[in-house]
This record gives sequence, structure tokens and C-alpha cells, in this order.
Amino acid sequence: MTVREALAEGRFAMKRHGSGAPELDTALLLAHVCGLDREHLYMRLSESLNSTIVKEYRLAVKRRISGEPVAWIIGRKEFWGRDFSVGPGVLCPRPDTETLIEAALKTMDEYGPEARLHDCCCGPGSLALTLAAERPGWSISASDISPIAEEYFDRNNQAISNGTVKYFHSNLLENVPGQFEIIVSNPPYLTAAEFSRRKKLKWREPALALDGGDGDGLSIIRRLIPYAWAKTTDNGALLLEASPSQMHEISQLLSDTGFQNIQHRDDIGGNPRVMIAGKEL
Repeated sequence: MTVREALAEGRFAMKRHGSGAPELDTALLLAHVCGLDREHLYMRLSESLNSTIVKEYRLAVKRRISGEPVAWIIGRKEFWGRDFSVGPGVLCPRPDTETLIEAALKTMDEYGPEARLHDCCCGPGSLALTLAAERPGWSISASDISPIAEEYFDRNNQAISNGTVKYFHSNLLENVPGQFEIIVSNPPYLTAAEFSRRKKLKWREPALALDGGDGDGLSIIRRLIPYAWAKTTDNGALLLEASPSQMHEISQLLSDTGFQNIQHRDDIGGNPRVMIAGKEL
């Protein structure tokens, strides 16, 4: 079997099972088992694959068809130009979350080269570790309730920041000491209905990382906002990722808690994705 034939076989199998991106998925999987990047894979379309590679590739395709994310299968996900280690039980970074990175970097620059930032519900560390790498003068920490997320965070922390970002195992901010100029969070915010639909589409990422609770998906955010108020300095800021449909309600929750200058930022699709709120006393 040649590289070209293997790609065609994978695309056909994925299209039959409703894959949204069969060409990209098959190329990523085959490149991974061949130990190549996609560019070099496409340069070898006429080359033959040995039986071991074909077997590994077909197993990877079966895992993808079952609903396992490509990032879990290959063990990494690119985010903001860096590779993050990911796998079963942890949320894969999404392109929309780069909107939160952009907003956080601009907000950090308003405080100068040195201050404190905490990433709540950090998952594998895509926010905290990216921001630590981009603004090395800042004191940055992170927390999550998931033991699996902690394992991947530790791995990425060593690879990206030489282990400099402090991690706390915590239910939201309960066990996180100190105060911060900025708190960022990409918390679970799917509604129960949205999460159920994704499960039917064979999404495999855990409810702990996706299901926001309550009918509107805002249970965790409702709990987080008062914590963030208590944990931000008098001139601090809170940045949250959420669904466009939740922005109005979140704005009201922030205002009721005392936050001011509440704004939103649009994602790459032009939809409101990030809320920014200031604490001014």
C-alpha cells in the first residue's frame, strides 16, 4: 500500500462515519505513525508503506472513527505555536481559545512587565503556560480539579516553562492562595443539551471539562465569579471564555458582583467569546 492509497482508504472510512475533516485527520494520523510532518508526507505519496505502519495507521483510523480526538491519538495539540501534550481524559485546546490569549496579553501589558496571573480550570495548561512563555516577567499559577489534567499540566509545564508555573489542585479557587492582578479561565460552559448532542456525535472529552451545569451551562461560572472577585486585587481583572449565547447573562452576573467596565471580544468567527471585567474600588 502506498501513502496515497492509505490516505484514500482513511478518507473513505472517515467519510462513511461522518468525520468533519477526513482529509486533515487522515493526513495527521498517517504522518504521525510514519514519524513525518504533513509536508514531507505529501512529498512521498508514491512510496510504499510497510505492514507495521499500515497496521498502526488502520488502528489510529479506527480510534478516530470511534470519536477519539486526533490530538489524543497523536498525543499532542498545537496551540499558539506550541505543542501541548494531551490524551484521554483531558480537554484539547481549541482555536477559539486563542481569543482569550490575545485579550489576556493586551490586559497584562496594561499592568506592566511584572504582576500576578492565575489560570483557573487550566486543563493541560494551554492558557497559563502560553502566557508564561509570552510574558516571562509575570508570576503565573494555575489550578484544576482534575487529577488527569494535573498530569498533563505537569508534563507541559516542564516542556514549555521549565516547571516554573506553580500548580494547585483546587475546586475552582478554593485552595489557591494569594491575590492576582488578573484571573483567566476557560471553564466548562456547555449546557446539558449541548453536551448530550456532542456525546451522540461521539465526542470523548470528559464532562468535567465541558458540562457547565444548570440548564444554561452557567453553574460553574456562577460559582467562579464571586471567587474571582475575592481573589483579584483592587485594580484587578477577570477574563472568561464562554458561549456567545451566554454573554448577556454573564455580563449581568459580573455587574451584580461588582465588576465594572465589562466588555467582550470576538473569536475568529466573529462571535463574542471572551468577557473582560475590571474590579475598581
